Amino acid sequence: MQRAVGGVARMRIALLLLHAISATLLLGAVTHQALASWWPERPGSGWWRALRAVHPERYVRATIVLYLSTAMLGAVLYPPFVAVARFRFLDAHAPWATGLFQIKEHAAAVGVALLPAYGAVWRTPAGAAEPARAAARRAITTLLFVIVWWNFVIGHVVNNTRGL
Repeated sequence: MQRAVGGVARMRIALLLLHAISATLLLGAVTHQALASWWPERPGSGWWRALRAVHPERYVRATIVLYLSTAMLGAVLYPPFVAVARFRFLDAHAPWATGLFQIKEHAAAVGVALLPAYGAVWRTPAGAAEPARAAARRAITTLLFVIVWWNFVIGHVVNNTRGL
C-alpha cells in the first residue's frame, strides 16, 4: 500500500513539474510575441533589437498548444490540490490566497475562451493597409500576456504561501 501511495505522489510531482515547465515556456512565448507586436524591429544592433526582431506570427501555434497543455495539466492537478492543500491549509489559514487562486482559475478560463479568436486574428497576414488587424492582434495578445503573467505569479504565490 505504501508503495502505491509513493507512486501516486511521484506521479503528482512529475505532473506538477510538467505544468511548471509548460507554464514557463508559455510565459516566454507570449512575452516575446507581445513585445514584438508592440515594438517591431528597428535598424541597429544590440540585445533589445534582437529581442524585438522575432516574428510574432511564429509564436501562435506554440502559444495555443502550450496554453492548452498548461491548462489541462492544471486541471489534472486541481482535485488533489483542493482536497489537501486548499481544504487543510489555505481556507483555514490564508483565505486571501484562496481568493487569488479563484481569480487565477477564472482568468485561465477566459484565456481558453480567447484562444479561437487569438488564432483567427493571427491566421491571416496583416499588411500596412490593415491597422485594425494589427491593433486586434496587439490587444488580444496583450490580454493573453496579462493572463499568463497573472497566473504564473499567483500560482507561485499560492504555492509558496504555506512556506511563508
